Amino acid sequence: MTNQYSEPDNDQDPNETPIKSTKPKRMSWLLYFVIAFFIGIWTALGALFFLAVVWILRRNPDSAMSFTLGKNDKKTAQRVYTWLFFSSIITVPIFIGAAANASYNATINERVLAALLPLIMHAPLLLGLTSKSAFVYRHTQQGILLIALRAGMASLAAINVEDNLGYALLLFVFGNGALWLIGSIVGWSQTSNGKCWFMERKGEKLLLPEATQPAKPDDSKIDKELDHMLKSLDAKSMDTVRQKAMHAFRIGTPELKKRAIAVLSQLGEVEKF
Repeated sequence: MTNQYSEPDNDQDPNETPIKSTKPKRMSWLLYFVIAFFIGIWTALGALFFLAVVWILRRNPDSAMSFTLGKNDKKTAQRVYTWLFFSSIITVPIFIGAAANASYNATINERVLAALLPLIMHAPLLLGLTSKSAFVYRHTQQGILLIALRAGMASLAAINVEDNLGYALLLFVFGNGALWLIGSIVGWSQTSNGKCWFMERKGEKLLLPEATQPAKPDDSKIDKELDHMLKSLDAKSMDTVRQKAMHAFRIGTPELKKRAIAVLSQLGEVEKF
């Protein structure tokens, strides 16, 4: 009696096809508008800045974007954090000058404007959002998040300059300074290791470059070797091989089952539907 088997579906090898991002759970825009409303009670400019940052961070790569980590992607992503590190040489003096020029009677919006003015120097980073690499795209967004946090800390410092100068200095030097140093170091570390916190948060995975992917076996060569081996067996040995293959298919691991199916197929024991 001929036994019939149909090959079970196996999980797809993640190195064979790109793993596109799974759509993360999205927070409703209503919540962001509520947060912006409360920020707007103190500063309308700060509320608009918050919504602009949220809009950028919620953007996703298009379907044509590559999720394979290319040869130069790490270096390109590292430039984001290199700029965030060295840009302080320019942005801090701009902030101090703008804050100093604001009179003691300046409104909160005017003080927030002084803190946001240096962001003009970071505008070139937006070009990273045009990259065809998901790795570079997400690290650009991650860099923008760090910039936004630094700008927010600088805004708090600017708002408190008039009432509490010491507190404002602490916010700017230690708060903004910690974000500047830690953000740059963590960013460099992640790009060097081919990782991205923002991608992990979005449920996205990178593919290995083709050069580092494990070599795929030559199926045709394996089939020929298997066929040659089976032809060299006598009837008794063939029956033993058949029984062992059937046993392996029933209780073996997925990889062992695949091998068992290959053997049974050569023995004519498999029918595909």
